[in-house]
Amino acid sequence: MSDLFELDPEVNKAKKAAFTLLGRRAYTRKEIREKLTKRGFDGEVIAKTIVILERVRVIDDRDFAWRYVQEKLRLKPVGTPVLKRDLARRGVEAPVIEDVLAEAFSEVDLEAVAFRLLCTRRSRYLQLNRDKAWNRMYSFLARRGFSPDVARPVTARAWACIENGIEDWEEG
Repeated sequence: MSDLFELDPEVNKAKKAAFTLLGRRAYTRKEIREKLTKRGFDGEVIAKTIVILERVRVIDDRDFAWRYVQEKLRLKPVGTPVLKRDLARRGVEAPVIEDVLAEAFSEVDLEAVAFRLLCTRRSRYLQLNRDKAWNRMYSFLARRGFSPDVARPVTARAWACIENGIEDWEEG
């Protein structure tokens, strides 16, 4: 008999609660464990539930991490340190994080991502003097987790666009 059809009523309740949660968004193993604990399920029931959910691939930390990274890069780009921190907080194991980030960033030009991010904020820097604009752009990228090796040339490129009066930064 499949684990999905567990006979223990407590495990069935926990599965139902987990499926309700997972119907809204994806969760990591750690997040599901925390949510079920808050709902009053005991450790053994939670452990059985998580094993079942992983076996039927409803919980998959690697898949969660991949989707999370892709979504962040698409909607609100950040650098690898921020992604590592966020995934670790969600309970994704370090080797999984490293693998996913290596795979995801092998296809991504971080300088292009950072530059597009600055392009969306272009108007904030136009009326500032060089030092103030440079500091704000660089600091913004640093807060978003871009390394100095990425932030420095991107900031220089953005300032060159401002200095040369280039309206469409993508052409600069």
